[in-house]
Amino acid sequence: RILLETPGVAATVPMLRGVWGAALRELDRGAYARVFEGGRSPSANATAPHEKTPLYVLRPAPPDPEFAPAVEWILIAGAVADAQLLARAWQVAGRAGLGPQRRPFSLRRWLCLAPAGQPAEKGGPWRLGQCAWLYENPETTPCRLQFDAPLRLRRRGDLIERPTLVDLAVAAVRRVGGFLPPAELPAWKSLEGELIDLARRTPQEPWQGARLDLTRYSSRQRRELDLHGVCGNLLLPEGPGPLWPLLSAACWLHLGKGTVMGLGQPHIVPLSSTQ
Repeated sequence: RILLETPGVAATVPMLRGVWGAALRELDRGAYARVFEGGRSPSANATAPHEKTPLYVLRPAPPDPEFAPAVEWILIAGAVADAQLLARAWQVAGRAGLGPQRRPFSLRRWLCLAPAGQPAEKGGPWRLGQCAWLYENPETTPCRLQFDAPLRLRRRGDLIERPTLVDLAVAAVRRVGGFLPPAELPAWKSLEGELIDLARRTPQEPWQGARLDLTRYSSRQRRELDLHGVCGNLLLPEGPGPLWPLLSAACWLHLGKGTVMGLGQPHIVPLSSTQ
């Protein structure tokens, strides 16, 4: 979690992502390719998911009056080895500045994030399997999966406007698979059918939510892009069952298109006894 000082600029995640990426590309084109393009090379198999998945997530930090404005910067898989270089790129980006007037910004404080999401002064890399559920009895605690940032899932090219737990499980399986080494993909793929069947059998109520479409400017494509998505929640009245580790992982990796910019982030909210 990075506390920012951006005088004169209302910084957004896409804006910060752009200047950080530009700085990294100047510092080390190889690292830029590995982290922003998933290490894809001209000879790589373009259809292999691990070859084209960006190895980071950049998202707004939870509201905190003592730590704002702030972002959460998550490095995944091979990007962890480049952490020092990637952090240096943030310093270069700060000097380069934000917005049309290129106003410099500073990174005032850094906190590590533990597997349960708590910030700490010190820490280090951890494995996705260490993701911690914040509540007791994760399998049986009634909860809702809440999406405040747009979730962008598609089926046959169309936006899924009322996603089910099956849709979320399919997306999560694909997302995790995108970071695995090729040798581990077959074993992971062999679990997909079982995970989808678990999602289908888990009690759930219909999706509650609405469309939320955003527009952002793409400096690479030099035009505005429409981001179609949905916000809302999915209630699991008997808890997520054995799917809880996959859903915990999704809280870090996000789901759907635009995940690297902080979209598609699920929040797992336990239901109180009065709900």
